[in-house]
Amino acid sequence: MEKLIPKLRFPEFKGEWEEKQLGNITTWASGGTPPKDIDSYWNGNISWISASSMRGIEYSNSELKITNEGLKKGSKLAPKGSLLILVRGSMLFNTIPIGIVMQDVAFNQDVKSIIVDGTTTSKYILYWFISYESKILNMVTGTGIGAGKLDLMDLKALGISLPTLPEQQKIATFLTSVDEKLQALKNKKGLLEQYKKGVMQKIFSQEFRFKPARPSGGDENGNDFPEWEEKSLGDCLDYEQPTNYLVASTEYNDKFQTPVLTAGKTFILGYTDEINGIYKDNLPVIIFDDFTTATQFVEFPFKAKSSAMKILKAKEQINIKFVFEAMKMMKYEVGGHERHWISKFTYIEMQLPSLNEQTHIANFLNSIDDKINHSSEQIAKMEVWKKGLLQGMFC
Repeated sequence: MEKLIPKLRFPEFKGEWEEKQLGNITTWASGGTPPKDIDSYWNGNISWISASSMRGIEYSNSELKITNEGLKKGSKLAPKGSLLILVRGSMLFNTIPIGIVMQDVAFNQDVKSIIVDGTTTSKYILYWFISYESKILNMVTGTGIGAGKLDLMDLKALGISLPTLPEQQKIATFLTSVDEKLQALKNKKGLLEQYKKGVMQKIFSQEFRFKPARPSGGDENGNDFPEWEEKSLGDCLDYEQPTNYLVASTEYNDKFQTPVLTAGKTFILGYTDEINGIYKDNLPVIIFDDFTTATQFVEFPFKAKSSAMKILKAKEQINIKFVFEAMKMMKYEVGGHERHWISKFTYIEMQLPSLNEQTHIANFLNSIDDKINHSSEQIAKMEVWKKGLLQGMFC
């Protein structure tokens, strides 16, 4: 029989772990929803947790709140320190939302509360669930109406390996510190994104203007950059259909070199080994989705999957990075299944500075993007490291 000893372990702990059924060390309860047509049940001060508010691994607040009367007439209270897990909802096809309750909250019927007994801790059970997410995802079944569900008896029957309480606490404390560092990186990225958004508003409203590179300000004649001119997007960008660059096969492999792009937010579908018809001239370009109007900035050779996209290229005296950022600030209405670049976007007016000032702005925004991308890379690496820890620290 295989010994219940994890691959990664703190050196001060020895001996095998004990196997138990999850249902034997936990108590589960179902929530509920007070009737929504009775005003006295809602807009109180008790947070009411549903799938939409189950983000992260700590739950204490939600947009919807109920009153004490509403709690008595349809919901249930999860005490601080208990766990909440989603057992019904479309999210279950991709992830298992679970978290620890930071203050007493109510919850709906798609959620179960879990209270652990004295042999374990909530934090240890939480991280055990996270480490076993892929296996629990395989337990999700369909409801027939687009939602997934987890059977309560199946969950309670899961086997869980338990070390001593001190070792559980050590594991939970260590993984909590990892999560705190990961959250700090995410907060840093969020602040950078917020900063860029604020700076862009000031730049494109011309509240903030760059100066040419000269110690005393102004250009070589002592002048500032010229005033911005009104141009249409069609004055700035040419377009090309991706007809000559369409991929022949839909068999993609991450071992191949050339990205396959589509229109929209999915963007990179995969990679191909096809060597003919690769778009590699006049880079960078903007990929524009004719139907959803999503845009992506592309600086690398690619093959195209979708004929619904346009390849937008800069005309003379245009910095395409500047135009791409300007497009993100534009307000417009779209609808129907018309080709939006030809019918609408070509004619959208924008304020355009001189090429020199465009380049100053583009380089400045690129410097912020570099910091954001660096934060994203740090987050991705730490999430991979955390995943490896979870796989190694639990039997």
